[in-house]
Amino acid sequence: MKPRVTVIGLGPAGSAFLRAYKDASGVDISRRYFKACGEAVPVETPLVDPRFVVDKVKVFRFYHWTSQVGEVAYAKPRWYIVDKERWVEALRPREVQAEKGDVVVKAGGPYQSRGVKITVVRAYVAGAKADEETVHFIFPREATGFYWVFPHGGVLNVGGGFLGVENPVPLVRQFVEKWLGGGRILDVRGAPLTVKPDIVLNDGEGFRIGEAAGLVYPLTGEGIRPGILSALALAEALSTKKPLEEYKRRVKKIVRQVEFQRSLLSLAERLIRSGEGLLELAEDGVLRDYIEENLSAKTLFVALAKRPRLAVKFIAALIK
Repeated sequence: MKPRVTVIGLGPAGSAFLRAYKDASGVDISRRYFKACGEAVPVETPLVDPRFVVDKVKVFRFYHWTSQVGEVAYAKPRWYIVDKERWVEALRPREVQAEKGDVVVKAGGPYQSRGVKITVVRAYVAGAKADEETVHFIFPREATGFYWVFPHGGVLNVGGGFLGVENPVPLVRQFVEKWLGGGRILDVRGAPLTVKPDIVLNDGEGFRIGEAAGLVYPLTGEGIRPGILSALALAEALSTKKPLEEYKRRVKKIVRQVEFQRSLLSLAERLIRSGEGLLELAEDGVLRDYIEENLSAKTLFVALAKRPRLAVKFIAALIK
């Protein structure tokens, strides 16, 4: 018999779990959902409602401040840009019963996750020009993190987050003026993001999904897709004889990528201090794997083999 479940948190992960698992009877709904982010999801992400897709992305451009270092283009849209707040509100169940279940599922995002967190800031900007269906990632020379510029249905979603920066609002405002050449900022909001997560799928009190479990990609900050995938994985696993083992098996690929990216982020910090950066490895294979959340040691080794001087820097940073 399937256990009854109490879900704590109703963002994308918690709401997706309730859609997939019909015996969840207890849910914590303390406020209307909101979290500042780029609001982008890969097109294959489950449960994305076309009604809330406000833009599409085919082209990804990467910059070392104002110098473009690479581009990845797709023939068809690779990401959807969604009205995340309205989408998640629609994804949530309209009526829930506040009854305690046999199993607890924690889906409270950064408010329940373990690990290093930063504040990211998102601003909607009108009156600034950018190519249609194009995303821009801009990496500053002096900090570990990046700015983003995403299309958002007639305006731009502009934001940024950086290790060691408690309040990036002034930086994002300066970025709008200096990099975009100005624009009218319509709305600015911030939110915590777990960038060096500890993976915790079950903490002894209950299961965890999404960012609460540490399933957010450190190098890109992408958390919607892994959150939904982990929710669907747990919903299936709870119907098996060994749910934790099955849950681990189903999210194994996500966990491996998160852990690999977490190591790369630590490496990036050390490289920044020595005047280098991961962006020095920018080439088609690396950038495409970055977008696809499929970075691997093999990809990096191939890129490093073409840059012996940078390889020495990487090795030095690794042994520090």
